[in-house]
Amino acid sequence: MKEEQLIFIISQPRSGSTYLQNLLSNNTEVNTCSEPWLLLYFANQIKPSLLSADFNNQKTEEAFQEYLSKFPQLNFEATFKDFLLKLYAPMYQGFTYVIDKTPRYWELIEELPILFPKSKILIIKRNPVDVLISIIKTWNLNTLRDLNEYRNDILLAPHKIQSFVRTQKNNPNVCVVKYEDVIDNPQEIVKNLYQWIGLEYSDAVLQTGNNEKYKGKFGDPFQNADAEPGLLRQHSKKMEINPKMQEFIMGYKEFLSSDFLKEYGSYSVEGGQRTDIFNTFLNNKQEVSVNTELQYLKNSTSFKLGRLILAPYRIIKNTFLKYFI
Repeated sequence: MKEEQLIFIISQPRSGSTYLQNLLSNNTEVNTCSEPWLLLYFANQIKPSLLSADFNNQKTEEAFQEYLSKFPQLNFEATFKDFLLKLYAPMYQGFTYVIDKTPRYWELIEELPILFPKSKILIIKRNPVDVLISIIKTWNLNTLRDLNEYRNDILLAPHKIQSFVRTQKNNPNVCVVKYEDVIDNPQEIVKNLYQWIGLEYSDAVLQTGNNEKYKGKFGDPFQNADAEPGLLRQHSKKMEINPKMQEFIMGYKEFLSSDFLKEYGSYSVEGGQRTDIFNTFLNNKQEVSVNTELQYLKNSTSFKLGRLILAPYRIIKNTFLKYFI
């Protein structure tokens, strides 16, 4: 398999990448699978700084680089690249192109054009505020600890993606689309993407009901589910977000800033303001703990108001205990 046959789809989670993967693989020329996370599995060879481990990963990288320096006849980059392409080869059998749709490749996005300069990279953007709301609703997240699993996807991914788009704006192998455009005008967007890839387009590819290539354990739970996807989405849309998460969303809007959202995708947003809960999440670089949740609760207006209201009752109770027990 050659790298020219490899297409990457990269985005924040919950940005429509599964739907786009479905549309682009709904033909006899393109094969795909759920989300292989293949390159992330070998991230230590691609971007060692990305990986933390129980052993000293930095020393391991230094030792390995010293080994390579002693044997210059070993072209590790070429050998490693050939190895990765062989891992994709089973998907390639009988097809012209292979799609690796792994949204979290944004972590490796700067390295991809270096490793596979002839491969195609398709970026799909969605308003990051809508991404956050979808993450909260899809996985029913109610606490900072729940959100912490998506910390980098929320805080870092949009900026990393936009930085990559800036530097690669003249690269013909990099294409950027917006989720909102795919939903509003799928015929035009998908037709342009087929032409960009080098595929023959027909409107039939928009009818994706029989395409099973993209389904698996990872990916959009609504599209992968056995139940009717439309019903599941309706349930998700109706799901209420608790007040604490609503405050978090307001803080996230302020964090992104209107200037960035305009550059990112001509997005506009209202209602952004600094909030304690978002600042707590932003400033805690390690795992958000139970104590962090309790501290936010103690700092909240409702908690302080509750203490104020209950103060007379506490005085009466303590007096009773002091003199009568």
